[in-house]
Amino acid sequence: MNISVVLAQILGIIFVVLGLSMLFNKKWTAVAIEEMIKNQGIIWLAGLVTLMIGSVVVVLNNVWTSGLPLFVTILGWLTLIKGAFILIFPNLTFSYYKKMNKGNIFVWGGAIVFILGLVLLYVGFMQ
Repeated sequence: MNISVVLAQILGIIFVVLGLSMLFNKKWTAVAIEEMIKNQGIIWLAGLVTLMIGSVVVVLNNVWTSGLPLFVTILGWLTLIKGAFILIFPNLTFSYYKKMNKGNIFVWGGAIVFILGLVLLYVGFMQ
């Protein structure tokens, strides 16, 4: 099986569950983000985990051709860059999450993550 397909399946499952969690548990999501903002260690750990996941995806699937491999590669690079940004600029990350936690912005984020997960699952399991 192609590594792009496997990564699409794994990321699809994670994105669908995360998106549903954000949509159905709005208050819990807001509280989790608020607690993360209060604890610098959690922000650092989130950056480290995000950097590790992005690095694994990029190392396993750094393919710049069209279709699923390219989509997975772009997701990997965006994840790697996000993790590095969180670790290098924790104060900006803190400000960003604080602003994003106001209103329903994370609800929209949950919907986008859920839809992206469905697309990844469809492409990953229907090939």
